[in-house]
Amino acid sequence: MGDSYAEVIVQDEKDSAGKRFRIIMIFVTAVVIAYGAMFQALILMLGFLLIPVDFILFKNWYREYEYLVLSEELDVTLIKNRSRRKKLATYSLAELQCMAPVTSHRLDGFHGNPNLAVKDYSSGNPEHKIYSMIFSSQGKVTEVKVEPTDAMLQEIRTKHASIMYRD
Repeated sequence: MGDSYAEVIVQDEKDSAGKRFRIIMIFVTAVVIAYGAMFQALILMLGFLLIPVDFILFKNWYREYEYLVLSEELDVTLIKNRSRRKKLATYSLAELQCMAPVTSHRLDGFHGNPNLAVKDYSSGNPEHKIYSMIFSSQGKVTEVKVEPTDAMLQEIRTKHASIMYRD
């Protein structure tokens, strides 16, 4: 009964270059089809061959990250196109060394570590409040960037108040 629970879903906004590329590909496909329809059948066929390529590029356009804090674990799941789920990682909160905003000076000691692995599960929007969680497990140090809600922060603070900072 003493289990804690918090769930957060964050839309990934980091892939702006990829989104621009997809829009350009749609435009190019439309131009090739229009040109081919007016002037040359071979170019029209090339335009129709670009349509499946566009669908493949759009396959993973919409991405969300789901964080689930349940008892002493943080589960991170990737949701693609609102339908397919892929579990990315599970982190034990017992291995949490520090949790602070990414701009906090409290993370400076960890950023000097050359073996630090960084996993970014945030939206990438600098206007949002992004936190870094430092986990240490079996000699490996991992920085996990997330965008928690106040409920998630409160759940983590109840058990790990001494290593969680809100600067």
